[in-house]
Amino acid sequence: MMLLICCVLFFALLFMSVPIVLALGIPSVVWFLFSENVPFMIFAQKMFNATNSFAMMAIPFFMLAGGIMEKTDITKSILELANAAVGWIRGGIAHTVELSGILMAGLSGSSNADTSAMGVLCLEPLRRSGYSDGWANAIVVSAGSIGPIIPPSITMIIFANAVGMNVGQLFMSGVLPGVLIGVCYMVVCYVYAKKHNIPREPFKGFVNLGKTFIKAIWALLMPLIIIGGILSGVFTATESGVAAVVYGIAYGFVTKKLTVKELCVAVRDAAKASVGPVSLVAISSVFSYMLAREGIVTLVGNFGMTHIASPIVFMLFNILVCFIAGCFIDATATMLLLGPIMLPLAQAMGIPALQFACVFVLANIMGGMTPPVGTQLFVITAISKTPISSLIKPMSWFILVYLLSLVLITLIPGLSTWIPGMV
Repeated sequence: MMLLICCVLFFALLFMSVPIVLALGIPSVVWFLFSENVPFMIFAQKMFNATNSFAMMAIPFFMLAGGIMEKTDITKSILELANAAVGWIRGGIAHTVELSGILMAGLSGSSNADTSAMGVLCLEPLRRSGYSDGWANAIVVSAGSIGPIIPPSITMIIFANAVGMNVGQLFMSGVLPGVLIGVCYMVVCYVYAKKHNIPREPFKGFVNLGKTFIKAIWALLMPLIIIGGILSGVFTATESGVAAVVYGIAYGFVTKKLTVKELCVAVRDAAKASVGPVSLVAISSVFSYMLAREGIVTLVGNFGMTHIASPIVFMLFNILVCFIAGCFIDATATMLLLGPIMLPLAQAMGIPALQFACVFVLANIMGGMTPPVGTQLFVITAISKTPISSLIKPMSWFILVYLLSLVLITLIPGLSTWIPGMV
């Protein structure tokens, strides 16, 4: 009975647009207060244990690396390189944005940060090229969604910490899927540009491509340091975040694009931005404990083992659940609540843990693009001053190809396990 009351309270708070941390925290407090033989001290212990992790330290460092990237104009140099490489294809500016999303994914690890950075620089050029407001916004949002897929990924750090997986292995599992999804986005952009006769720009030559590459080489070194360091075993995922920050600071000061004042602002912003995900991890651990004590984990496990016999069907079922949940609940909260329940079931069915984790995390990342609570949608509409309703139709095409990519990753395990298996 108490669990039912808490669940009703949780959904009531969600529909009242109460922040997800409070929507999870208030029912948890109520359950602890009225449950017998459950010391309230466990509440604090669960929150502390969930965040007392070396891997969690990577979150503020990658947040800071993204902030430094924004203040040193790294985003602009990457956009110029992407434009020189693919700007000559039909609908070139859209391809430039998508390729920039792939390249920038190796810098910040945050979809919101990448969406914001590209939105400021790319929305107006997209409009001038003939894209409607809705499509211009949707293209930037889709490119930003690649951010947490290709390493580094704050979302993967949170999930790996929650289920006890190796962060570096999970990082590497996202490389091929991230590139695949980015290429699929570019196909959507090409079809739209072809249909609406979006003009193409002439290829400016390999000399120009070489010049923009040399100009962007210092920016591209940051993801190479992160990924190369993890692959070679020189440092862990958390230490790679520190390395990225150190490199970003050195780059900023050497090029005189970063001042001490701007660095202090970036540190402050990174600290503030880290509070949200870390708080969500802490309070989700308490909510998960409540579900486990009430037998929900066992109930879901028995249902899965009894009614879903096929591993592929189980994977597709998880994609569907995450897609629906992402429309109403913060993606990180969904991942933290369902991940520890679903991963053991996947392993019991013979599904490689790394493949399931990759598909599951990617399915939850999709929540940032789906209305009505997709955080990326709010980020881009705040920049463009356009209503979310204008994004729904164009966004549906990108969500469709994202879903198809997830199905392909489900059917071909090597897409997520090949690179980690080589490490």
